Amino acid sequence: MWSNLLSELLVGFGKLFLNPFTYIFFIASIFCGNLRVKRERKHFSVRNFNVTFEWKTSLGYGLLIGLILSVITLVAGITIPIEMVYLLSVLTIISALILQFRWMSPAYLFGLALVALPLLNRGQDSLPLLKNFIPNDLNAMLPAITILLALLLLAEGILVQRNAANHTTPLFIESKRGKRVGAHEANRLWMVPLFLLIPSGSIVSDYSWWPTLALGDSGYSILCVPFGIGFYQLIQGMLPKESIKLVGKQIVALAIIVCVGGIVSYFIGFVAFIAVAVAVVGREAINYIHKNRDINTPSYFTVKSTGLIVLGILPNSVADKMNIKVGESITKVNGQNVSTVNEFYEALQINRAYCKLEVVDLNSEIRITQSSVYEGEHHELGFLFPEEESKYSGQVG
Repeated sequence: MWSNLLSELLVGFGKLFLNPFTYIFFIASIFCGNLRVKRERKHFSVRNFNVTFEWKTSLGYGLLIGLILSVITLVAGITIPIEMVYLLSVLTIISALILQFRWMSPAYLFGLALVALPLLNRGQDSLPLLKNFIPNDLNAMLPAITILLALLLLAEGILVQRNAANHTTPLFIESKRGKRVGAHEANRLWMVPLFLLIPSGSIVSDYSWWPTLALGDSGYSILCVPFGIGFYQLIQGMLPKESIKLVGKQIVALAIIVCVGGIVSYFIGFVAFIAVAVAVVGREAINYIHKNRDINTPSYFTVKSTGLIVLGILPNSVADKMNIKVGESITKVNGQNVSTVNEFYEALQINRAYCKLEVVDLNSEIRITQSSVYEGEHHELGFLFPEEESKYSGQVG
């Protein structure tokens, strides 16, 4: 068994590079990054991050989560028909190509796949190619599909909290009153390679406990499938990190509920359909609640009567080295009170080689930070402020 297992793992990993999504992940991420850079140059006259920012900050997290989940799926013996893998891969690729990362939540992809199966079944007589996407025994595979959905939802929740919350980008949007205000966007795509057991193959278990969640086939093969998980959120009413982490925690809670439903479905079959429906409705409810709350909350990043609130920080700038955080307010520069970008710039000229800031942090406490300023560094030290909207002409997005 063990020699066959090792051989199948190597072959299954090699097939990862035969899946088009492995390459589409990089193409979609870079294209999305290019659009973001163009927007940042319009809004701020400078880019915040380069076009490789998206995939470089998400690839490692996706691979790590995929490795952990692969151990779980193999030990638990979760078996997925190859037809379902094909269908999920096609839906993932389509969503990535049209850059709709929001719809690449596992809840939406799995829900859409199960809705599509009856339609594909009806059309297979007129189009034989559709048979490649229709499993032979849908009812037998549903519990395993539900468990896999729960695991990928759990992965989404963890990735949102650990990765998306730490990598948002600033922009300007139009408020309900038609005023341009600062906001942050999280537009993330992760590739999560997952080893799955596929019915029919050379692996035969020597142990009665493995695979525990099999479909009853005597042999299995192992396939490494690059699942795509996407996330999108626009935040203007609160600190982006706090808002996104809250969403991530709610997704994790939803994943636990779906997992319980998947386990129960092994004993009561129809519960699987309920669990999948709960995943879809619950994920959409999370998105709606946060979007509605954000729209009806006054903008966090707008011009204040006192101080300048920080909308963004250019990486490797003086502001970055001074450990200034997004959402903090700068009230004094070199001893001068500031409330506009012009006042901020004028105060910097008092001492061009040295900068001393009074900052109100996220806990409303005042701290003093200072740094030397060298020739060639950004004239505003790498800060992006809401008042920078005056530099931008055209449609905000």
